[in-house]
Amino acid sequence: MPPHHVRPATPLDAPGIGTLKVRAWRAAYGAFVSRALLDSLDPADDAAQWADYLSLVPADDRLWVTEGAAGITGFCRTGPADASLDGDLGDGAAEIYGLYIDPARIGTGLGRTLFAHAVTDLERRGHRPLCVYAYAPNTPALRFYGRAGFTPDGTTRLDPDDAVGVPEVRLVKS
Repeated sequence: MPPHHVRPATPLDAPGIGTLKVRAWRAAYGAFVSRALLDSLDPADDAAQWADYLSLVPADDRLWVTEGAAGITGFCRTGPADASLDGDLGDGAAEIYGLYIDPARIGTGLGRTLFAHAVTDLERRGHRPLCVYAYAPNTPALRFYGRAGFTPDGTTRLDPDDAVGVPEVRLVKS
């Protein structure tokens, strides 16, 4: 398989996605997420949630993965923007819900390749504008999204799906 090959995820990828997500969270968020929360993350629980999601993926969602010899090296999930949170962006808006890369592969171009693939897919399907959220203290992510053409628009939120308690910044690409 060529380096940085991107493909759609399948239910068989759930264990690798769960393991990677936990490792990526612990590496990226250790400076501003509580140690207790990070220690409580369980790759098996996360894998079970991903398996459930992958068995019933909503029609407009996509979950892209990259893999290497040792398994999943990155994943990116996309879909329509939530009208209750991002209704100001309009009906055609979409969101990159998450981008996670094996911490050992950050800086190799893997993240750029995977993110560009996800953005291109959304744009080809007619979605505009696109948004992505990043935790406010996560300056590497904010810089990464900025280099990809996304700009903070002043909107912030507390993620309703997790117990992090850290504001997220919305970045938008028109």
